[in-house]
Amino acid sequence: MTELAPRVLIIGLDSATFDLIEPWAAQGYLPQLARLMAEGAHGPLASTLQPTTAPAWTTFMTGVNQGQHGLYDFVRRRAGSYNVEVTNSTHVKAPTFFEIASQYGQRVISVNMPYTFPPRAVNGVMVGGPFAPAFTREVVYPPELFETIKALAPDYFILTEYNPRATDPRAAYAQALLHEVELRENVAAHLMQTQLWDVCAVVTMATDEVQHTFWQCLTVADDDPLAPYRDVIREVYQRIDRMIGHLIELAANDGTGRPTTVMILSDHGAGDLRWMINLNQWLAEAGYLKFQTEKTGALKNARARSMQRLMHAYKRMLPSSWREAIRVRLGAQRFHRLKGEFESALVTAVVDWTQTRAYSLGAGGNIFVNLAGREPQGVIQPGAEYEQVRTELIAQLQQLSDPETGAPIVACVHRREEIYHGEELEYAPDLIVRWRDHACWGRGLYGNQTPVFEAQRQFDFSDQPLSGTHRPEGILILWGAAIRSGERITGARLLDLAPTILKLLNLPVPEIMDGRALAVVANSPEQATFETPLKLKQAATEHDYTPEEEALITQHLKDLGYL
Repeated sequence: MTELAPRVLIIGLDSATFDLIEPWAAQGYLPQLARLMAEGAHGPLASTLQPTTAPAWTTFMTGVNQGQHGLYDFVRRRAGSYNVEVTNSTHVKAPTFFEIASQYGQRVISVNMPYTFPPRAVNGVMVGGPFAPAFTREVVYPPELFETIKALAPDYFILTEYNPRATDPRAAYAQALLHEVELRENVAAHLMQTQLWDVCAVVTMATDEVQHTFWQCLTVADDDPLAPYRDVIREVYQRIDRMIGHLIELAANDGTGRPTTVMILSDHGAGDLRWMINLNQWLAEAGYLKFQTEKTGALKNARARSMQRLMHAYKRMLPSSWREAIRVRLGAQRFHRLKGEFESALVTAVVDWTQTRAYSLGAGGNIFVNLAGREPQGVIQPGAEYEQVRTELIAQLQQLSDPETGAPIVACVHRREEIYHGEELEYAPDLIVRWRDHACWGRGLYGNQTPVFEAQRQFDFSDQPLSGTHRPEGILILWGAAIRSGERITGARLLDLAPTILKLLNLPVPEIMDGRALAVVANSPEQATFETPLKLKQAATEHDYTPEEEALITQHLKDLGYL
């Protein structure tokens, strides 16, 4: 009898954490996850540094470090200027397991995987995920499936909008997140039943979104005004648990009899937020960054504050349906001037670059040296001066302490070459801060009106509550006949999952992959490797964000406190 070819079902839960899953599973709230953990193998999953969506999901898909795939953050500095550009799949410089499987003739399905927009040509279906600006034909490969998905889910969307104009904005947001899970489930289920597939992946961002907004509600007292929202995070996990059961059932009962391995993972974990650390303000106070102080600088600062008020009004007053229509319909040329003002006022125009030696950009804790020959107005010379500045910054950053407790908050500061390697190293930050407790969250916010330590409890430009942030440890659950049952997984990294998936599919692994297949995979043949990297597929449609799209995605990232 011919052995049936194995396949893999991947369900990604952005920001999911065992800190919540394990007790809720034990209490009976998450029966599907409880069964998968008991019958399969599970354990913590080390994220990237920084533990954010862009590098983490890209590392998962490629199995290589950031120095090879090239994504370090949601944004990066444009060559020849200090403005930033929003990153997307065209910036990913390594093949994904979707492409590798495709080139071996296997069929793939991907729904809402971050950084698959614009989608690349695959042997199967790819419905792009964050951070596509809106759900349009350009988000789907092959594009003719867009109409099918719109007919199945007419209100399909990429990310849930918080509506501060609702009668009860928190309750409305909670319902919208549950609907988000339903949309992902419906589309994935439809594709699983109508398409041939060997590897199918679906990702929900609802776990991340609900934890950012409702984390503080988990532990409030009965008489607290937030008590009605105490179970919102659990309810989202319970809805996802039902989705997991449904998709596993579809795979088991599709008539093929093929053995399916189930992989549940998160790109990072979650926890409470204590401090936003505005690193550019710290750099300014330490003498490494200079804000404009002349009349022109004051004017730019005033403009920045005006733009902040404008964007706050935009989020507060416009219904989410209107904002969606703007994203789809507003012409790029009409938005070009506003986009330019937004970038200049809120990103870099308030900095005097001729007197700035270092600056922070993006999410988590990334610092760049204002290097001559690389930055347009770089003042630090390569070589000895560059190394001296990095050494000084490391020493001073390690002195950072909690302003209330006095406890040190920096575990270590890495030089980029210590943790990354590859042809894309040039895009890496020069220094990467690793926090002792990721309740402290660094960011490269520009502007001299903010304190270094900010006890922020709302998203920027919005009334949306913010009380949760990321942790460097995500989750991994493996289940199926190919998995050693009952094992606790230790030492797993996001880097290891792409080669593990290829092993589960009985495919060879490119030698360029930094990760290694996990030993918990049982009864599989010795894995082959090959030296020549597979050809990197280009996006089905080359895409540069329009000024309107880029400004609005940038705004969304600022809303989340990432910029």
